[in-house]
Amino acid sequence: MIIGVGERCNTKCTMNFGTHNGIFHCDEVVGIAILEIAHMNTDAYVVRTRNFDELNKLDIVIDIGGGMFDHHMAGFNVCRPTGEKYASAGLVWKEFAEEAIRNVMTGECISIDDDEIKAIKEQIDREVIIPVDMEDNGEKVSNHTFSFIPKFLPSWMEVPNYDDAFCRVEAIVFGILKEIIKDKVVQVATKKELQKRYDCINDGILEIPAQTMPWLEDVVSYNQTHNYNVKFVIFPYPAGGWAAQSVPPSIEKKFEQLVSFPKEWAGGNEQTLPVISGIQDATFCHNGCFFARAKTKESVLEMCRIAMN
Repeated sequence: MIIGVGERCNTKCTMNFGTHNGIFHCDEVVGIAILEIAHMNTDAYVVRTRNFDELNKLDIVIDIGGGMFDHHMAGFNVCRPTGEKYASAGLVWKEFAEEAIRNVMTGECISIDDDEIKAIKEQIDREVIIPVDMEDNGEKVSNHTFSFIPKFLPSWMEVPNYDDAFCRVEAIVFGILKEIIKDKVVQVATKKELQKRYDCINDGILEIPAQTMPWLEDVVSYNQTHNYNVKFVIFPYPAGGWAAQSVPPSIEKKFEQLVSFPKEWAGGNEQTLPVISGIQDATFCHNGCFFARAKTKESVLEMCRIAMN
C-alpha cells in the first residue's frame, strides 16, 4: 500500500515508485494505482521528481526516465494488436494486470483460472485503460472512468501542492479500479456458480445464494436458449427472511417481467399481504409487482407458484 508521496526515495519502504513531478495526468495516476493494487501487501512510496539521479534509485518508474513504462521517448510507437498506442497506464496494466487481479481475487476469496484472468485483463484494458491512453496520446479525448482526475489539480488561485493533490486523487483511483477488478472477478465467479444451479431449477424458480449476486445478464442469456425456463429468482433477504424477483424477458426490457406477482398484491405489507395473498408470513410486494418477500423460503416459493398459475 502507498504510504506517502514525496521528492526523494523513502528507504524505510520496501518499494519506491517514481513518476514526474508538477502537474499530473490521468495516465500516470492510473498507472501508480495499478502498481499499488499489484503490490497491496507491500509498503510503497511514490517519488515525484524530474531528478534522474533520484529516479535511478527507484524500483519502478513510469511516464518519465526512458524505461519500459515511459511512452515519451522519441520514436515510441508500441501499439496493441487492435492498433491503440500505449501510454503509461496501458504499459503498466500490460505488465502488472494479472498480479493486480490475483491480489483482488485473494482478498475476495475467489478462485478463477489463468485464462479467465487474461480475459478480465483484456476486458478492463478495452473498457477502462485504452480510453486513458488514447487521451494522453492525443488520439481521442472523451469522457472515461477517470476523467475526474484533473479536477484535483490545484487551482490557479492557490499556492499549489501537487504532491498532496496527487496523493489524494491516487487513493480515489486506487479504490475505484480495485472495485472494477472485483466486479469483473465476481462476474466470472457468478457465471460458474449459476451454471451449477441451472441444473436445480424448481418449476421455473432459480435459487441463488445472495441478493447481491449479479445474476441478471446471465439468467436472461440462459433463458433465451432454454425456452425462458427461469421465471423467478429467489434468495435469502439481507434483513431477514426470503425474497423473490421476477426475471425480465431481455436486458433491453429489464423493467418488464416474464411473470409478475398478482396486481392485487401491489404495495402489500406485513399486515395486509397475508390477507390478500393467503400466505400467512408474506411481508411485502413491490408496487411494480416484480419483487416480493416472506419470512420463509417455503412461502416465497409459494408466492412464485401463485404468480405463475
